[in-house]
Amino acid sequence: MAPSSTYYKTSNDEEFAKPIIIQSFFGIKYSNPPSFTNWKGLPTFFNLIRWFLFEKDESHLPSKEFVAKALPVIIPKFDLKSDLSATWLGHATVFVHLEGLNLITDPVFSSRATPTFAMFLLGPKRYVKPPCPYEDLPPIHIGVISHNHYDHLDAAAVVRISELNPKMKWFVPLGVKKLMDSIIPGTEVIEKNWGDIVEFQNNGTPFKVLCTPAQHWSQRGIFDHNNTLWCGWALMGPNYKFFYTGDTGFCDEEYKKLGNKYGPFQLAAIPIGCYCPRWIMQSQHINTEEAVLIHKYIKAEHTMGIHWGTYLMGSNEPYLEPPKVFREAAIKHGCNLTNLFTVQHGETWSYNS
Repeated sequence: MAPSSTYYKTSNDEEFAKPIIIQSFFGIKYSNPPSFTNWKGLPTFFNLIRWFLFEKDESHLPSKEFVAKALPVIIPKFDLKSDLSATWLGHATVFVHLEGLNLITDPVFSSRATPTFAMFLLGPKRYVKPPCPYEDLPPIHIGVISHNHYDHLDAAAVVRISELNPKMKWFVPLGVKKLMDSIIPGTEVIEKNWGDIVEFQNNGTPFKVLCTPAQHWSQRGIFDHNNTLWCGWALMGPNYKFFYTGDTGFCDEEYKKLGNKYGPFQLAAIPIGCYCPRWIMQSQHINTEEAVLIHKYIKAEHTMGIHWGTYLMGSNEPYLEPPKVFREAAIKHGCNLTNLFTVQHGETWSYNS
């Protein structure tokens, strides 16, 4: 059976790009669209050899004692009284309280980002522990998953959070619902494409959840490369808005559209780590300067830098470098450092605090 492809062109009325969808005898494959001009594809085998042989790796960790002092873990004090607050739980996991609704992004709590059978041997290792156990999280109404990589979709975390919050909803990109249904049968899982929006109410308050484009890829096993989509998520209440990019390269035009259509956002959570060497990482991960530009494009009031200082992800930058160069990039682009910031593991930020 010959593959068929679908590509939705970006129109001039600020519509979001859509992924390329290829349907064949072997199933569905997703790709970043040609309008993502910064997408150069994943590194080849020879690229990886060049990286291993010739690039300087500065990611090595000092002693556990030194890391503990450099990256202290705070027992979270979740702010459920403010209209908008956010608590960083490490890596890309953020607990957000927005106008009475509690959300969690890509919950990952495991000691390694890897399949369960390889938990003690393989995969990126966590070097800063989770700030709290699942049981200490406030009640969660919705969870969002950006893509199926193990450092963003932790099956054990999804199961435990779902058990503790049986009425919650999960929002996932195309193709991920089947996996989620196998992990948490009976839980409500809502699957969406870029640009799709869902309206619902929580205790009488109206909310919207928007699935946004991201420049990335997916894979969880040997034979499932790009069988599922990747995305970002926006949560919008009557008065406050929050945006989470997910893992992404710099699809700048999509962030300009997001800002024009739905901005300003009172808070964004944007990755600032896993960017070096640039010629390897640039298609799939933004760097700190691009994070600042996304902050500006989406018209964010405040941005929390995330996706750093938690797991050994394989990139070459020093583990404490991302916040430093994030601040430097913010200054370069004329931003107030109180508006672009990082927090400690377990620390809570509150709007207008």
